Amino acid sequence: MDNGVEMSGWMRWFAAEDGGRRKPHPGGRYAPTAFASSGTVDDLWSIAFDDVPAGPGVGLGEGAVHARWLNGVGVPFAWGPGTRLIITEGPRPVAEVEILATAPGAERPWTFRVAESFGITGRGVGVVGDFTGAIDRSGLPAELQSRDELLVVSEVSVEFARIAGGERIALLLRGVEKDQVPPGSMLRGCVL
Repeated sequence: MDNGVEMSGWMRWFAAEDGGRRKPHPGGRYAPTAFASSGTVDDLWSIAFDDVPAGPGVGLGEGAVHARWLNGVGVPFAWGPGTRLIITEGPRPVAEVEILATAPGAERPWTFRVAESFGITGRGVGVVGDFTGAIDRSGLPAELQSRDELLVVSEVSVEFARIAGGERIALLLRGVEKDQVPPGSMLRGCVL
């Protein structure tokens, strides 16, 4: 896999009635093919996503994603920020991704997909969602990717929230506003 360049973007699954997947993808790692929306299915290239949102027909069906070309040498079309990719399974389009940014690839210690955010007066923004990996300690910065922007959260603390009969990991974010952290956003631990 070419770990040289990582893409950050926003993915939206196509509904089954629009030709998308008949069975929802559960979310998580995903390795389909893609081509630029300005091209054709003849330009397919293998792509790997670290964590895609569940969908279609499950949850929001869209969210922040990070991906790499399986072999970044010889991609048959120009790509970069602003490029819209059509994600395919075989020749069938199942989703689209708008590339928001590119950066050198790096392994992240943890990721957190936001299901819900809420303001906590005097403390910051609380988020609940799906967590993967391990946070060494509270108080470290993180990258936040939403539909519209990529930014750095100055401090992330691990908290717990009582949700529907149980406790879940929640994070407390400082240095951002609630409207900057919509559902589907992704937080990732910074590589220090």
